[in-house]
Amino acid sequence: MPSIKLMNNSANFADATVDSTTVGQLRRELDIPASATVNVNQSIGSDSTEIADESFVAIVSNDKTGGK
Repeated sequence: MPSIKLMNNSANFADATVDSTTVGQLRRELDIPASATVNVNQSIGSDSTEIADESFVAIVSNDKTGGK
């Protein structure tokens, strides 16, 4: 279970522990819509992008920007 920094519907990163180890798994775990972009460590992640401990994960939707 990775311990990550997550920005989801907020302005700041918060500590979070998730069961997911890839962006695709995280989409299912957190019910992230397909229209949202998931950035991992300042790069746009595909469903196969790995999520490791201490990763910065930002969920971006509605034409907003986010990230580290």
